[in-house]
This record gives sequence, C-alpha cells and structure tokens, in this order.
Amino acid sequence: MAVNIIKIKRTTGTTAPSSLNAGELAFSGGTGTQSNLGQRLFIGDPANSNAVTVIGGNYFSNLMDHAHGTTTASSALIVDANKSTSELRTAALYLGTSGSDTLVTATATEINSALDGITSTAAELNLLDGSIANTVVNGKAVIYGGSGQVKGTLSTAAQPNITSLGTLSALTVTGDLAVTGAVDMNTSTFDIDATDDIDIDTTDTTGGIAIGTANSGVPISIGHATSETTFGDNVTVTGNLTVQGTTTTVDSTTVSIADPVFEIGANGSDDNLDRGIKFKYNDGGPKVGFFGFDESDNKFKFIPDATDSSSVFSGSNGTFVGTFEGNATTATTVTQAAQSAITTLSNLVTVGTLTGGVWNSTAIGTAYGGTGLTSVGSSGQILVSNGSALAYQNIDGGTYS
Repeated sequence: MAVNIIKIKRTTGTTAPSSLNAGELAFSGGTGTQSNLGQRLFIGDPANSNAVTVIGGNYFSNLMDHAHGTTTASSALIVDANKSTSELRTAALYLGTSGSDTLVTATATEINSALDGITSTAAELNLLDGSIANTVVNGKAVIYGGSGQVKGTLSTAAQPNITSLGTLSALTVTGDLAVTGAVDMNTSTFDIDATDDIDIDTTDTTGGIAIGTANSGVPISIGHATSETTFGDNVTVTGNLTVQGTTTTVDSTTVSIADPVFEIGANGSDDNLDRGIKFKYNDGGPKVGFFGFDESDNKFKFIPDATDSSSVFSGSNGTFVGTFEGNATTATTVTQAAQSAITTLSNLVTVGTLTGGVWNSTAIGTAYGGTGLTSVGSSGQILVSNGSALAYQNIDGGTYS
C-alpha cells in the first residue's frame, strides 16, 4: 500500500505566504523574531476574504518555555501558582482599577528610599489605598503634600512624651496642652481663645515674662474696649504712657510726680472750660472744691463749695490763708484779718478804721491829711501855717509898761 504524505505550504524563510485559500495552512521555518514572521503558522481566513492570518507557531510556544514565576528575557510573563513572578521591569506603572488607575510618578530611587528595608504586611500597605496627598483620610495612611504639609485633623491617643514637632502652619487644641520645654512660635498670627481662665506664669524672677520685646515699634493691645484689665503687682513703664479714655482714676494713698511742671488741658480751640484742681471732701456731707483758672473771667479762684457743670465751676469764693507777695493792682477791695505787722503798703485808696499800732514811716504830708512834721514841737507851741507849710510857733503877747 502506497503511503501518502500530506504537506502544507512551507518555507525556510521568515515571511508569510502571499495568499492562501480558505482553510489552507502554511508555515515559515526560519528563526522567528519580534520583527519578522519566522516560526509562524498561517491560515487563509474564510471569514476575512481568505486573508493570510497568523494562528500559532513555535515562535509563540518558545516564549512560554520557562519555569512559571520566573521572569525570562524575551519571553512571556507567566506567574506561578501564587500569582507571583521573580522580577518585573516597566517604563510606566499604573495602580488602580481599569479606567480609574493612577500613574506612579515616583522614581525608582525615591521608591527605594521610602520602602527599602520595610517589612510591611499587605494589610499595612493597603492603608495606602484611598490615601490622598495633603489630606487626612480616616483609616488611611497620611501622605504629605508637595510642600510637606497635611490638611485636616490629626487625632492621636494620649502621648506621654512628644519630643519634637516641626513647623506647624496651624494648630488647634480643644483640650489641655501641657508643655514642659521651650515653645518657639514663629508665625504671622498667634491667637489664644478660651471659654475659661488663661494663666501665663513663670518661676523665673530674673527674665520673667517678656511680650513684644524682640522688635521696637511693635503695638501691644491688652483687653477689650469694654473689658476690665487688672495688674495685680507693681507696674513700671519705661517709655511714654498715653491714656485714651474718658476717666482716669488713681486710688493711691501717695502719688509722686517728678515733673516740675504739671500740664493740664488743651489749647487747640476755645472749649470754655475751667482749668485747675477739683477736690472732694466731707464737711457734714460730701462736697466738691475747686482751685484753678476760671475761663469765663480769666481769673484764678478758690471755691470751697463748688458746683461742677461739666468742668465749669461756680460757687462762692473762699478765703486764702497765707502770705502774698506783689501788687494787687486791679483789686477793688482787699479784705484782711488783723495783722501783727504790715511792713509795706503803697497807693492805698481807702483804709478802714485803724484801732491800734504805731506809724513808723515818713511824715504824712498836708495834702494827705498829715502835718508833714516828724515831731510835736515844744510845750506851749501851736501849729500854724506860714503859707507854704505847717510849723510850730510860740504864742507870746510881749511886754508893756
């Protein structure tokens, strides 16, 4: 019996046949590579107008001829029973589900720096799934933003000792915060707001508590416009003190002012207000006294029982007890209690009744009611006028016989 051998089209080259009939096979025996068609099995595809189509060949089976799970150069990637392979190299790595995957942009050096030596479990690495850079996501790992920042709320159990904190752009503390070391706040704004007491204290009696001492010209505000601010100890102001308000009350037993000139009032405009000292005392009842300049008539006055009408004082003038020097040139009346010795008076217009004393000055001229004489003459003499002055003369009728 004759043996019939059926052979398909074939070539020792690396090209495909130019054409094939429907269902007709062909094989290229030349060494196959990715850039040629050697070691391929072809068929005329009846569903595609008998187009020459690759359907197999030992080029493809050779790609899979290696141990599973071992990455082999120029071969297919076949994982082992645990879905693992020994090595994987790729120019771009995307992670995530199809259509929502994310390109990994970190370089190999960056990944090695971050993960080399880490023995994390799969569950621990899964904490990265769902993490968002610069955002705190509950139950996920925290990933810093491009500038090393994190937004959101970081919660931690009670820590016995936090040794260091880097730069915080913002910090909100809703509970107690105890700091035993130094705290350096280098920020544009630092607010402390609480619904209970805020205590700032130190045991350092040398350096103490310093606020706003690093730079000059820094304004420091303490207290609200309607709040009460209390200093419980001595206060020393080394610079100028400006008090802006409607009332300044000093409840001190002793007030010492080194300035030899005390300036009060303002002169920017005529406010029609008096200037001086208002004092309070009790004389059978509360009273107010005033000593100062009466703006209405430009005179200094002393009013022991005064009425204060918005810094305009009125009332009866009081009595001064003391020594005055100078001339009372414009006074219409000078009333004075009994004096033991008035050494000098000039240009008196009226003198009341003098009940005693000794005139010890120059003679009073006839023009002012005096005699112009400094002696009383001899016994028996009379005071007569000689036409120009008064003189003492003897009265003598002479003799006769």
